Amino acid sequence: MGGHLTTLASDNAQIRAEVEHVSFRNDDNGWTVLKARNCDDDSLLTATGFFAAVHAGAQFEFFGAWAKHPTYGQQFKIDRLVPIRPSTKPAIERYLASGLVDGIGPKTAARIVAHFGATTLDILDAEPKRLHEVPSIGKKKAGVIIKSWLDQRVASDVMMFLNTHGISPLFAARILRHYGPDAIKHVSADPYRLANDIQGIGFLSADKIARSMGIAADSIERMRAATLYQIQQAEERGHCYVTTPQLINALAGSLSLDGDRITPRLADCLSHLNDIGAIATTLIDHPDTPESGQIRVHARTDILMAEWNVARCAQKLLAKPLVAETERIDAWLAKYGEASGTILAPEQLEAVRKAATHRLFVLTGGPGVGKTTTANTIIRLLKAMGKTVALAAPTGRAAQRLTEVAAAPAKTIHRTLEWLPHLHSFARDETNPLPVQVVIVDEASMLDIRLADALIRAVPPNAQLILIGDIDQLPSVGPGNVLRDLIDSGVVPFTRLTQIFRQASYSRIIQTAHGINNGAAVAFADADASSDCQFIEVDSGDDIRRTVLDLVQRRIPQEFGFDAASDVQVLTPMNRGELGTAAINDELQRALNPPADHKREMKRGTLMLRQGDKVIQSVNNYDLGVFNGDIGFVRDAKVEGGKLLVAFGDDRLVTYEDEATLDLRLAYAITIHKSQGSEFPVVVIPCSMQHYVMLQRNLMYTALTRARKLAFFVGAKRALQFAINNKTSSARQTGLVAKLRTP
Repeated sequence: MGGHLTTLASDNAQIRAEVEHVSFRNDDNGWTVLKARNCDDDSLLTATGFFAAVHAGAQFEFFGAWAKHPTYGQQFKIDRLVPIRPSTKPAIERYLASGLVDGIGPKTAARIVAHFGATTLDILDAEPKRLHEVPSIGKKKAGVIIKSWLDQRVASDVMMFLNTHGISPLFAARILRHYGPDAIKHVSADPYRLANDIQGIGFLSADKIARSMGIAADSIERMRAATLYQIQQAEERGHCYVTTPQLINALAGSLSLDGDRITPRLADCLSHLNDIGAIATTLIDHPDTPESGQIRVHARTDILMAEWNVARCAQKLLAKPLVAETERIDAWLAKYGEASGTILAPEQLEAVRKAATHRLFVLTGGPGVGKTTTANTIIRLLKAMGKTVALAAPTGRAAQRLTEVAAAPAKTIHRTLEWLPHLHSFARDETNPLPVQVVIVDEASMLDIRLADALIRAVPPNAQLILIGDIDQLPSVGPGNVLRDLIDSGVVPFTRLTQIFRQASYSRIIQTAHGINNGAAVAFADADASSDCQFIEVDSGDDIRRTVLDLVQRRIPQEFGFDAASDVQVLTPMNRGELGTAAINDELQRALNPPADHKREMKRGTLMLRQGDKVIQSVNNYDLGVFNGDIGFVRDAKVEGGKLLVAFGDDRLVTYEDEATLDLRLAYAITIHKSQGSEFPVVVIPCSMQHYVMLQRNLMYTALTRARKLAFFVGAKRALQFAINNKTSSARQTGLVAKLRTP
């Protein structure tokens, strides 16, 4: 059912209709196309929407809007539906004959309605044992019918209740599947639990449901749920805690209440959440509080414990100094340099010595400064010293790249720590540490506080942990700023490489990246078509999009010989808008992977996935072993009745089924945040003031440093300069620095 729907003027329409037959249904997500007969004028219509199983003969009040599909014509898009029990004998007979109830086919339905008439459904509800009165229905068959009728009646009641409170059919089906026949009881007792229990329902949706059920605007239940929501929102922005004033302001916005109504009740709310262990309230040192030097902050308990664990384990590693074998190290370095032709700069030599003589060490630096050469030397030195070394990276692509440059196998951190999907935990921790003497992690700027906690606890107490990354890139998607905090603490040994090597200095990509990072005005040679970093200046958003599409599908493949799908990556700041990932992906999918008879495809919600499509995983799925940012290609669709096969870059073939497929997105264009830890032969970066809320220095620096061979900025140079001048994004509220400094 591909193509765009054009909504017609008759929005918010209401239709009473009886289902004639179901044309298409996706049992994974509830997407349904059905033919229905309008009860008012007997006309046939096509209706589409997400809802629980529906059968011929069922009557509904449909709420939604008429829309025109370019291929399938006029359709009614259902936003909400209310079941209506059929009342006439013919309608009741069609309803029962639809297969809705086990044991009732067309003949049995006809006999039951012939016997009970228009009161049939009331009889089945109140006196189902009277089925014995109907000829040819014995005791056993009656038992099957009664059980099935009661089961579907419960489901119908649940769906009616949920629809009454504004829950969409898609989410109503998920709620019914999760809670079963007790759904009404659970949702009525605490509608806010939906935000935790049901994927896709957050606080705002749960709050809308709760308010429709009569929960007061200033109720303590509402405030508790909103408080957790705001702390989670702060985590989404990378913070590990919120202050009390920040929390009051955020609650005022999400609850639409004055701060004066929130403040008196907030203490009780926070006390309860602390008592049940959901959050932890602490005092921390803060430079902006001259009187006491401390402020009260609130964090989820697991975040606070993760920070303490990282600090505790780091201090334990630092407290056990290694024997400094300086002379042997220098002798090895001299021999290695002669044998390999590797000449290390003084700061690189310093980094190698520190890495070999400390249990915890950080190596950082931008592009072209020799991080890879230094890291390879460290790995070879440690192995020459007889140490067992584990190499890891946060993502599959980063691990694959580390394997290539180090000529040694590397794994994702999750594989290194041996993730156990059925337990939702790692096999490796302080009670079962990694069986190695050194753990080296590349792209460590991507470590959020939770993953850093799991990693450092799995490092044996007598081993070493070496972290490599660029602290000027975007920080982790998750909460924390671990790599920078370790350096800023002043207690963790580190080396920052700054010298750009001659070969790298010829690259305009590297020159421009350092210019962006240093806040300098970046110049581009307009006539230099041979440059590996170019700026194509166009004005309007429409012109930017057309230029990006032309670059990807025509110019780059024809002029430079790169494959449009596998080699070229569009990196854009946002998902929405005409220059967002959604719009660009739609057009690139049509251009690079159009429909064909030999390509199987599968529709997931509004997204069409077909064989050959480039896709990205949008959230961590620990059961499948795929993680946020993993990029792959659809190998096959509709396998074994509805499964999707995706091949990822580290030679894994992953089978998606059910709702797991809803976490996939097209990846011809991805956000810059999603590109962390990856490198691509060619990147194309739309650059527009449309994205001004996202235009920040480290965002553009990260985007450009993803390019190995070619980079194209497309748009307005003033937008790039605006981003270069904006260095406000790096500040994150974390407590790790203070904890590392705590004796």
